[in-house]
Amino acid sequence: MKIEEVLNLIPEINEFMSVDEMDASTFALAEKYPQLVSIDQIGESSEHHPIYRLKIGEGSKKALIFGCPHPNEPIGAMMIEHLSRILCEHPSLLEELDTTFHFIKCVDPDGLNLNKGWLKGPFSYYNYATHFYRPASIRQVEWTFPFHYKNYSFDDALPETKAIMKVIDEVKPDFLYSLHNSSFGGVYWYITKEKKEIIERLGDAAKRVDLPLNLGEPEVPYCKVYKEAIYELPQSGASYDYLEANLDKDPAEVMKGGGCSVDYLDTVRPDAYGLVCEMPYFYCPQSNNLELCDDMTRKEAILKGFEISDQYLDKLKSAVAILKKYADADSNCMCALLERCENNQDHRQAQIALMETQHDEYEVPCTKASKFDNLIGTPWYTLIAFGMVITEAKRTLEKNDDEPIKKELETLIDECEQYVKEECDKINEKVPCQPIEVRKLVSVQMESALIALGIE
Repeated sequence: MKIEEVLNLIPEINEFMSVDEMDASTFALAEKYPQLVSIDQIGESSEHHPIYRLKIGEGSKKALIFGCPHPNEPIGAMMIEHLSRILCEHPSLLEELDTTFHFIKCVDPDGLNLNKGWLKGPFSYYNYATHFYRPASIRQVEWTFPFHYKNYSFDDALPETKAIMKVIDEVKPDFLYSLHNSSFGGVYWYITKEKKEIIERLGDAAKRVDLPLNLGEPEVPYCKVYKEAIYELPQSGASYDYLEANLDKDPAEVMKGGGCSVDYLDTVRPDAYGLVCEMPYFYCPQSNNLELCDDMTRKEAILKGFEISDQYLDKLKSAVAILKKYADADSNCMCALLERCENNQDHRQAQIALMETQHDEYEVPCTKASKFDNLIGTPWYTLIAFGMVITEAKRTLEKNDDEPIKKELETLIDECEQYVKEECDKINEKVPCQPIEVRKLVSVQMESALIALGIE
């Protein structure tokens, strides 16, 4: 089958599935295609939800593809949902790919449950921002793999991370696809090896569904660029080296968490190929606009973005100061919020130091794509942390009968929701909210996988 034929089999998708819906669909697929599909439980979450592996095919190549590496990133779970069905309905494609697929739809079921308020829509800036959850570094499944490099060591893998490690150890995959996504910006990719036959085709996946590439600021300033919007996958050793080169302190004092899935894969199967495909929920037409601005340099845009983020952060700190008087300090939301409020300046200082040494890269007029990334995209990720304040305040409110405390928490919720609404309205004036069809997002991730697996 041609890639276009495969992608045409993706149906219209109007919402994201819950963990329970994914589990039910997985078992229904196995019941319908018992000759192709097998299921096993590879672990359980921190809150004891089963984590299932869906195995399809008996090909000579081995692929491990997992969704929700961060729990606010469910596009990949939907990609697995539909690719697994397509493979079963079209066994000729499975034979052509000559691949044994190991799918994990959701590696962080607990975290996805904390995002349930926006999964079914409405898909607006406000609804996403007020129901957003993303864990603290040491509770992120993708970034708590064992990692040892120079002066830094981490061995405290989460139960969910251990489940992925179990599959990597068993399967030793040729291809690993960690299904991340962003919320603002354009489409971009991370790859572990420079394979020209893949690099030359990845951009076609976004072009096919008319989504812009992300040509503004790279998410990671030190990554090698293979082609526009295609970067070398940032592994933890490279992060250490970057901090070491740009800070006057030991990176071990700065780093949190562990390695990523590809870091661990390298210890088991160093010749494997790793891929990440990032894309947003909201259409951002400025993301690939390389027209130059005459009002600020790239460096000035980055510094202005820091300033806007700090305005959000100051407001967030005030909200968290009220919440932490009553909330469980060890809850997932509070751990994430307290980490954010630490306001660690080291990564920012490292980027400032990098800009000071690379004048030719930063003392130049910024592009409209870069301006959008810095003034709207980057600060957005601080603004949406208010969703965790709201979620945790509501959770704490349900457990509290003291009237003065209830009133204070209710006021906090109202004030946070109003603040987020006002800020989302401001963003909407600059970038009118246009949620992207989920089918298009699934198409980009699916095509990227098929390209990596050699389908024309």
